[in-house]
Amino acid sequence: GGSGTGTGGRGGTTGTGGTAGSGTGGSGTGGATTCGPPNITVGTAANSTFAPLITFNDNGGWCWYQDERAVVDTAKNKLIIATEASGGSRNGQTEAVVYDLATNMGKRFTLTSDLSTNNVDDHNSPALLIRPDGQYLAMWSSHRIDCLSRTSIFNGTSWSAEKTIDWTPWGCPWGPSGTTNLVTYSNPWYIGTTIYSMERSVGTDPAVLSSTDNGANFTYYGRLMSTMQKGYVAGYFKYWGNNTDRIDFVGTEAHPRDFDTSLYHGYISGGKVYNSTGTVKDPSLMDASSTTTNSVDINMYTPVFKTGSTVNGMQICRMWDHDIVRYGDGTIAVLGQGRVGAPTSSTCTSTPSDPDKRMFYFRYDGTSWKATYLVKAGAKLYASEEDYTGLGALDPDDPHTIYISTPYDPRDDTTMTSGGKHEIWRGTTCDNGATFTWTQLTARSTMDNLRPIVPKWDASHTALLWMRGTYSSAQTFATQIVGVVGAKN
Repeated sequence: GGSGTGTGGRGGTTGTGGTAGSGTGGSGTGGATTCGPPNITVGTAANSTFAPLITFNDNGGWCWYQDERAVVDTAKNKLIIATEASGGSRNGQTEAVVYDLATNMGKRFTLTSDLSTNNVDDHNSPALLIRPDGQYLAMWSSHRIDCLSRTSIFNGTSWSAEKTIDWTPWGCPWGPSGTTNLVTYSNPWYIGTTIYSMERSVGTDPAVLSSTDNGANFTYYGRLMSTMQKGYVAGYFKYWGNNTDRIDFVGTEAHPRDFDTSLYHGYISGGKVYNSTGTVKDPSLMDASSTTTNSVDINMYTPVFKTGSTVNGMQICRMWDHDIVRYGDGTIAVLGQGRVGAPTSSTCTSTPSDPDKRMFYFRYDGTSWKATYLVKAGAKLYASEEDYTGLGALDPDDPHTIYISTPYDPRDDTTMTSGGKHEIWRGTTCDNGATFTWTQLTARSTMDNLRPIVPKWDASHTALLWMRGTYSSAQTFATQIVGVVGAKN
């Protein structure tokens, strides 16, 4: 592949059956030192992109509540991507692609898992973590069909056989729904030399497994939240860690279908759990057991956005979270969404068949959280999930840059893109998130571009990945994992 500009630039085949996509990138060398939108263009043909696409996996997808779904190994110059396959001969397989950034070639591995034979669900997709010894940990769970968390370790040549952590001794399955309240999602991060993995589990709240041997063995550590379950689950959480001394989180009280949800922020550090301002809310994350805990309700943490608050003259309710990053200067950014509607409207008090969903950017400057309106999110992705949208991603190495997936043009918020398909847009802010300048990265698509992610890399490079294809449900999707990697612009 040749060089391009913007977020990425290297194209080429991956060795996993994919090929570079069509489209024309702009010219330039990247490495911008001043804040401003990238100098890139998108081709004029159907399915054009701002740079030649790499197809990392020709059959893959992920949910958005397990992280990190992709990691960059800067020591070995590798990009590792974890996914779940749907359809075809690999239906239900848990997979990882190890992509060599020097040769632009990737190798796809199948992770052994009993889920591969009896369950297809994007919630099964693994999270990844790079160990200090250079080996990789993959960690995943089913979509609440059993009491197991699963791990595999990559030694540089192969992935180990699936190893399971059984939550049964810690009370699984949990009431009141009995056999439906099982384990979902894994989110492993380091604090010091210990791995902490936040998993939806005890009472459908997030609880924590810990490992002091780099993921070889895990045990129960403590309960992060004690929010009363409202409907399906007791909240949805996104996590961001620096893999040194702190893990930040943003969460809701429930599924927005079941409750008029807000967004709340806190963080874990030094064995305690704090709100945004540094006030201790849980003096000991470690608990004696899953039934004895110091954890509190999520609404005891700092509101990022309270339902019913007003942005751009609109009252917004039933919030959901997309992404969170804490930057090196201590500022914290969150991407999320909500429905338009006054607190007394049917949008907020009940569930319309397809509510008016909008996307937002939230920023914490050390004192307060501020909200910025972004764009209309479009129609629901499928019938039974009224709040499923294309989502967005923060660039963890650049606080000026975000990415969103939407069928609307964020420059005017009214024009729908060609065919109503979701396109990827890059937003640039030079005023701490108060306003954004938008650059289109995909155009005239005949298929959706969904769920972008940006793994942490460094100040000079970035990788932008997303799902491209047809998403029918969490259990049925025909999507590829595509993207670009290269120098920043």
